[in-house]
Amino acid sequence: MSFRLQRYVRHRSTPPLTEQQRETWLDELVAATPDDDELMDRELEAERRARILGGIRARTQPPARVLPLWPALRIAAVLALLLLAGAVLWPRLQAPQMLHYATGVGEHREIVLPDSSHVWLRPRSELICAAQFGAVRNVQLHGEAFFDVTKDPKHPFVVHTAKVAVTVLGTSFLVKAYRPLPTTTVLVRTGRVQVAHQQRTLAVLHPHDQLSYNDSTQQVSLTKNEYYEASPINRMLTFEQASLPEVLLLLENTYPIHFNVRRGAPAVALTGTLDPALSADQLTDVLNVLLQRHHLRITKLTATTYQVN
Repeated sequence: MSFRLQRYVRHRSTPPLTEQQRETWLDELVAATPDDDELMDRELEAERRARILGGIRARTQPPARVLPLWPALRIAAVLALLLLAGAVLWPRLQAPQMLHYATGVGEHREIVLPDSSHVWLRPRSELICAAQFGAVRNVQLHGEAFFDVTKDPKHPFVVHTAKVAVTVLGTSFLVKAYRPLPTTTVLVRTGRVQVAHQQRTLAVLHPHDQLSYNDSTQQVSLTKNEYYEASPINRMLTFEQASLPEVLLLLENTYPIHFNVRRGAPAVALTGTLDPALSADQLTDVLNVLLQRHHLRITKLTATTYQVN
Protein backbone atom coordinates (compact mmCIF):
# COMPACT_ATOMS: atom_id res chain seq x y z
CA MET A 1 0.00 0.00 0.00
CA SER A 2 1.37 3.40 -0.96
CA PHE A 3 2.52 5.84 1.72
CA ARG A 4 -0.18 8.37 0.82
CA LEU A 5 -2.98 5.78 1.09
CA GLN A 6 -1.70 4.47 4.42
CA ARG A 7 -1.54 8.00 5.79
CA TYR A 8 -5.10 8.68 4.61
CA VAL A 9 -6.48 5.49 6.22
CA ARG A 10 -4.71 6.10 9.53
CA HIS A 11 -5.46 9.84 9.77
CA ARG A 12 -9.05 10.76 9.00
CA SER A 13 -8.33 14.46 9.20
CA THR A 14 -6.77 14.25 5.67
CA PRO A 15 -8.97 15.87 3.02
CA PRO A 16 -11.38 13.44 1.23
CA LEU A 17 -10.04 11.34 -1.73
CA THR A 18 -10.84 12.37 -5.24
CA GLU A 19 -12.03 9.82 -7.77
CA GLN A 20 -8.72 10.09 -9.64
CA GLN A 21 -6.73 9.45 -6.45
CA ARG A 22 -8.84 6.40 -5.64
CA GLU A 23 -8.24 4.94 -9.12
CA THR A 24 -4.48 5.58 -8.94
CA TRP A 25 -4.13 3.98 -5.51
CA LEU A 26 -6.17 0.97 -6.56
CA ASP A 27 -3.86 0.45 -9.48
CA GLU A 28 -0.88 0.60 -7.14
CA LEU A 29 -2.45 -1.93 -4.80
CA VAL A 30 -3.21 -4.32 -7.61
CA ALA A 31 0.28 -3.94 -9.03
CA ALA A 32 1.78 -4.72 -5.63
CA THR A 33 -0.20 -7.96 -5.20
CA PRO A 34 1.93 -11.11 -5.62
CA ASP A 35 -0.88 -13.08 -7.43
CA ASP A 36 -0.13 -11.61 -10.86
CA ASP A 37 -1.43 -14.57 -12.83
CA GLU A 38 -4.70 -14.62 -11.02
CA LEU A 39 -5.17 -10.90 -11.50
CA MET A 40 -5.05 -11.26 -15.25
CA ASP A 41 -8.58 -12.50 -15.10
CA ARG A 42 -10.73 -9.43 -15.66
CA GLU A 43 -13.60 -10.62 -13.50
CA LEU A 44 -11.33 -11.39 -10.57
CA GLU A 45 -9.57 -8.09 -11.04
CA ALA A 46 -12.88 -6.17 -10.98
CA GLU A 47 -14.03 -8.09 -7.92
CA ARG A 48 -10.75 -7.42 -6.13
CA ARG A 49 -10.88 -3.74 -7.01
CA ALA A 50 -14.45 -3.47 -5.70
CA ARG A 51 -13.49 -5.26 -2.48
CA ILE A 52 -10.50 -3.01 -1.88
CA LEU A 53 -12.50 0.12 -2.69
CA GLY A 54 -15.22 -0.95 -0.23
CA GLY A 55 -12.58 -1.39 2.45
CA ILE A 56 -11.19 2.06 1.77
CA ARG A 57 -14.64 3.64 1.96
CA ALA A 58 -15.44 1.78 5.17
CA ARG A 59 -12.26 3.10 6.77
CA THR A 60 -12.60 6.65 5.51
CA GLN A 61 -16.31 7.16 6.40
CA PRO A 62 -16.82 9.22 9.58
CA PRO A 63 -18.11 7.14 12.53
CA ALA A 64 -21.89 7.07 12.99
CA ARG A 65 -23.16 9.35 15.75
CA VAL A 66 -24.94 7.41 18.48
CA LEU A 67 -27.40 9.44 20.57
CA PRO A 68 -27.67 8.44 24.21
CA LEU A 69 -31.12 7.22 25.22
CA TRP A 70 -31.18 8.80 28.71
CA PRO A 71 -31.85 12.46 27.61
CA ALA A 72 -34.76 11.30 25.46
CA LEU A 73 -36.24 9.40 28.38
CA ARG A 74 -35.89 12.46 30.60
CA ILE A 75 -37.71 14.63 28.06
CA ALA A 76 -40.48 12.06 27.78
CA ALA A 77 -40.83 11.95 31.57
CA VAL A 78 -41.08 15.76 31.79
CA LEU A 79 -43.72 15.84 29.05
CA ALA A 80 -45.71 13.15 30.82
CA LEU A 81 -45.65 15.15 34.08
CA LEU A 82 -46.76 18.31 32.27
CA LEU A 83 -49.66 16.47 30.63
CA LEU A 84 -50.71 15.00 33.98
CA ALA A 85 -50.53 18.39 35.71
CA GLY A 86 -52.55 19.96 32.90
CA ALA A 87 -55.24 17.30 33.22
CA VAL A 88 -55.51 17.94 36.98
CA LEU A 89 -55.39 21.75 36.84
CA TRP A 90 -57.43 22.36 33.70
CA PRO A 91 -60.85 22.16 35.42
CA ARG A 92 -59.62 24.58 38.09
CA LEU A 93 -58.25 27.06 35.57
CA GLN A 94 -61.47 27.19 33.63
CA ALA A 95 -63.74 30.11 34.50
CA PRO A 96 -66.67 28.95 36.65
CA GLN A 97 -70.07 28.89 34.99
CA MET A 98 -72.16 31.85 36.15
CA LEU A 99 -75.91 32.21 36.51
CA HIS A 100 -77.53 35.55 35.70
CA TYR A 101 -81.08 36.53 36.60
CA ALA A 102 -82.80 39.84 35.80
CA THR A 103 -86.22 41.44 35.92
CA GLY A 104 -87.76 44.22 33.88
CA VAL A 105 -90.08 47.08 34.74
CA GLY A 106 -92.87 45.90 37.03
CA GLU A 107 -91.59 42.30 36.95
CA HIS A 108 -91.21 40.06 40.02
CA ARG A 109 -89.33 36.76 39.79
CA GLU A 110 -88.74 33.88 42.19
CA ILE A 111 -85.37 32.07 41.89
CA VAL A 112 -84.04 28.87 43.45
CA LEU A 113 -80.26 29.00 43.87
CA PRO A 114 -77.87 25.99 43.66
CA ASP A 115 -78.00 25.57 47.48
CA SER A 116 -81.84 25.55 47.45
CA SER A 117 -82.03 29.10 48.86
CA HIS A 118 -84.95 31.13 47.50
CA VAL A 119 -84.69 34.66 46.14
CA TRP A 120 -87.53 36.94 45.09
CA LEU A 121 -86.21 39.58 42.68
CA ARG A 122 -88.05 42.89 42.64
CA PRO A 123 -88.53 45.00 39.46
CA ARG A 124 -85.47 46.09 37.48
CA SER A 125 -83.06 44.00 39.52
CA GLU A 126 -80.17 41.63 38.74
CA LEU A 127 -78.66 38.69 40.59
CA ILE A 128 -75.43 36.90 39.60
CA CYS A 129 -73.91 33.80 41.20
CA ALA A 130 -71.85 30.72 40.36
CA ALA A 131 -73.64 27.63 39.09
CA GLN A 132 -71.84 25.70 41.83
CA PHE A 133 -71.07 27.34 45.17
CA GLY A 134 -67.72 26.93 46.91
CA ALA A 135 -66.75 27.37 50.56
CA VAL A 136 -68.59 30.71 50.57
CA ARG A 137 -71.94 31.13 48.82
CA ASN A 138 -71.36 34.47 47.09
CA VAL A 139 -74.07 36.29 45.13
CA GLN A 140 -74.01 39.73 43.49
CA LEU A 141 -77.10 41.93 43.67
CA HIS A 142 -78.03 45.09 41.78
CA GLY A 143 -81.48 46.28 42.74
CA GLU A 144 -83.80 44.78 45.36
CA ALA A 145 -84.43 41.23 46.47
CA PHE A 146 -85.84 39.23 49.36
CA PHE A 147 -83.71 36.24 50.44
CA ASP A 148 -84.71 33.09 52.27
CA VAL A 149 -81.35 31.37 52.78
CA THR A 150 -80.88 27.65 53.36
CA LYS A 151 -79.07 27.14 56.66
CA ASP A 152 -75.51 25.83 56.28
CA PRO A 153 -73.09 26.93 59.05
CA LYS A 154 -70.05 25.62 57.19
CA HIS A 155 -70.79 27.71 54.09
CA PRO A 156 -71.67 31.37 54.80
CA PHE A 157 -74.01 33.11 52.40
CA VAL A 158 -72.81 36.57 51.33
CA VAL A 159 -74.82 39.11 49.32
CA HIS A 160 -72.48 41.60 47.64
CA THR A 161 -73.82 44.98 46.52
CA ALA A 162 -71.91 47.92 45.13
CA LYS A 163 -71.52 49.34 48.64
CA VAL A 164 -71.95 46.65 51.31
CA ALA A 165 -71.67 42.91 51.92
CA VAL A 166 -74.39 41.09 53.89
CA THR A 167 -73.26 37.82 55.51
CA VAL A 168 -75.68 35.20 56.85
CA LEU A 169 -75.80 31.51 57.76
CA GLY A 170 -79.51 30.87 57.41
CA THR A 171 -82.16 33.57 57.65
CA SER A 172 -84.56 35.74 55.66
CA PHE A 173 -84.02 39.40 54.89
CA LEU A 174 -84.48 42.16 52.33
CA VAL A 175 -81.70 44.04 50.54
CA LYS A 176 -82.32 47.19 48.51
CA ALA A 177 -79.31 48.45 46.54
CA TYR A 178 -80.31 50.23 43.35
CA ARG A 179 -77.46 51.93 41.53
CA PRO A 180 -79.04 55.42 41.27
CA LEU A 181 -79.63 55.58 45.02
CA PRO A 182 -76.83 56.61 47.40
CA THR A 183 -78.37 54.55 50.20
CA THR A 184 -78.33 50.76 50.64
CA THR A 185 -81.02 49.28 52.90
CA VAL A 186 -81.02 45.93 54.71
CA LEU A 187 -84.11 44.76 56.63
CA VAL A 188 -84.10 41.47 58.58
CA ARG A 189 -87.23 39.35 58.92
CA THR A 190 -85.79 36.27 60.69
CA GLY A 191 -82.39 35.24 61.97
CA ARG A 192 -79.32 37.45 62.15
CA VAL A 193 -77.14 39.13 59.52
CA GLN A 194 -73.89 41.07 59.50
CA VAL A 195 -73.49 44.12 57.27
CA ALA A 196 -70.00 45.29 56.35
CA HIS A 197 -68.40 47.91 54.14
CA GLN A 198 -64.87 47.22 52.85
CA GLN A 199 -64.01 44.75 55.64
CA ARG A 200 -65.47 47.11 58.28
CA THR A 201 -68.48 45.78 60.15
CA LEU A 202 -71.30 48.32 60.16
CA ALA A 203 -73.79 46.38 62.33
CA VAL A 204 -75.23 43.00 63.25
CA LEU A 205 -78.99 42.99 62.64
CA HIS A 206 -81.78 40.98 64.29
CA PRO A 207 -85.46 40.57 63.28
CA HIS A 208 -87.14 43.89 62.36
CA ASP A 209 -83.79 45.71 62.44
CA GLN A 210 -83.26 47.97 59.48
CA LEU A 211 -79.90 49.43 58.40
CA SER A 212 -79.47 52.25 55.90
CA TYR A 213 -75.97 53.06 54.70
CA ASN A 214 -75.26 56.22 52.69
CA ASP A 215 -72.10 55.72 50.65
CA SER A 216 -71.75 59.44 49.90
CA THR A 217 -71.71 60.51 53.56
CA GLN A 218 -70.68 57.08 54.96
CA GLN A 219 -73.45 57.45 57.52
CA VAL A 220 -75.13 54.42 59.06
CA SER A 221 -78.73 54.60 60.29
CA LEU A 222 -80.20 51.83 62.48
CA THR A 223 -83.94 51.69 63.14
CA LYS A 224 -86.67 49.26 64.15
CA ASN A 225 -89.01 48.73 61.23
CA GLU A 226 -92.33 47.38 62.46
CA TYR A 227 -94.25 49.23 59.77
CA TYR A 228 -92.96 47.40 56.73
CA GLU A 229 -93.67 43.69 56.58
CA ALA A 230 -90.67 42.15 54.85
CA SER A 231 -92.29 39.36 52.90
CA PRO A 232 -91.23 37.57 49.72
CA ILE A 233 -94.66 37.90 48.16
CA ASN A 234 -95.34 41.48 49.27
CA ARG A 235 -95.77 43.63 46.15
CA MET A 236 -97.14 46.73 47.77
CA LEU A 237 -95.09 49.87 47.13
CA THR A 238 -94.14 50.62 50.73
CA PHE A 239 -91.70 53.32 51.84
CA GLU A 240 -90.85 54.75 55.22
CA GLN A 241 -89.05 58.08 55.65
CA ALA A 242 -87.96 57.73 52.04
CA SER A 243 -86.41 60.52 50.01
CA LEU A 244 -88.14 61.82 46.88
CA PRO A 245 -85.61 60.20 44.51
CA GLU A 246 -86.20 56.87 46.24
CA VAL A 247 -89.99 57.11 45.91
CA LEU A 248 -89.81 58.17 42.27
CA LEU A 249 -87.37 55.35 41.47
CA LEU A 250 -89.83 52.92 43.07
CA LEU A 251 -92.49 54.15 40.63
CA GLU A 252 -90.13 54.02 37.64
CA ASN A 253 -89.30 50.41 38.50
CA THR A 254 -92.98 49.53 38.60
CA TYR A 255 -94.30 51.48 35.61
CA PRO A 256 -92.76 52.39 32.23
CA ILE A 257 -92.58 56.06 33.17
CA HIS A 258 -89.92 58.67 33.94
CA PHE A 259 -89.80 61.67 36.31
CA ASN A 260 -87.92 64.93 35.81
CA VAL A 261 -87.21 66.77 39.07
CA ARG A 262 -86.41 70.45 39.05
CA ARG A 263 -83.14 71.60 40.49
CA GLY A 264 -83.24 72.80 44.06
CA ALA A 265 -86.21 70.64 45.00
CA PRO A 266 -86.40 70.41 48.80
CA ALA A 267 -85.43 67.23 50.61
CA VAL A 268 -88.44 65.25 51.78
CA ALA A 269 -89.05 62.16 53.91
CA LEU A 270 -92.18 60.30 52.84
CA THR A 271 -93.96 57.37 54.47
CA GLY A 272 -96.78 55.44 52.86
CA THR A 273 -98.01 52.41 50.91
CA LEU A 274 -99.15 52.46 47.30
CA ASP A 275 -101.04 49.71 45.52
CA PRO A 276 -99.38 48.73 42.20
CA ALA A 277 -102.80 47.71 40.90
CA LEU A 278 -103.53 51.41 40.48
CA SER A 279 -102.50 53.24 37.31
CA ALA A 280 -99.49 55.54 37.23
CA ASP A 281 -101.78 58.58 37.06
CA GLN A 282 -103.70 57.44 40.14
CA LEU A 283 -100.45 56.91 42.07
CA THR A 284 -99.13 60.35 41.16
CA ASP A 285 -102.41 61.85 42.43
CA VAL A 286 -101.82 60.13 45.78
CA LEU A 287 -98.24 61.40 45.87
CA ASN A 288 -99.40 64.93 45.17
CA VAL A 289 -101.39 64.81 48.42
CA LEU A 290 -98.20 63.81 50.29
CA LEU A 291 -96.11 66.45 48.54
CA GLN A 292 -98.44 69.40 49.21
CA ARG A 293 -96.82 70.31 52.50
CA HIS A 294 -93.40 70.33 50.79
CA HIS A 295 -94.72 72.72 48.10
CA LEU A 296 -94.07 70.15 45.36
CA ARG A 297 -96.40 68.88 42.64
CA ILE A 298 -96.20 66.19 39.95
CA THR A 299 -97.47 67.20 36.50
CA LYS A 300 -97.92 64.86 33.55
CA LEU A 301 -96.10 66.02 30.38
CA THR A 302 -96.49 63.04 28.03
CA ALA A 303 -97.87 59.52 28.22
CA THR A 304 -94.69 58.35 29.99
CA THR A 305 -93.08 61.54 31.34
CA TYR A 306 -93.86 63.49 34.51
CA GLN A 307 -92.41 66.73 35.86
CA VAL A 308 -91.86 67.43 39.57
CA ASN A 309 -91.89 71.16 40.42
